Amino acid sequence: MKTNILMIDDNKNLINMVKEYFKNNDKINIVLEAYDGEEAIRKLEESKDKIDLLILDLIMPNKDGFYVLNEMRKRGINKKVIVATSYNAAEVIREVYS
Repeated sequence: MKTNILMIDDNKNLINMVKEYFKNNDKINIVLEAYDGEEAIRKLEESKDKIDLLILDLIMPNKDGFYVLNEMRKRGINKKVIVATSYNAAEVIREVYS
């Protein structure tokens, strides 16, 4: 059984590289992509039954990864999330973890 992933990052090249890397993988399937937080929430709401996991960048234009996490909590969307970001501040890590 494959894990279906929504990848959220404003770096389209990175998303394409990850999709290419996993294209023949038996266990991982990048089924949707979003380039900002608003688009991510919209796609998650539309396809939440198809998504098992999110790969989420924190720093994006418009609405960021914090917006996505907060909206998921408000809307009762309980999905596993991998936060992938180059932002490395202790207080941010604590906030994301909670």
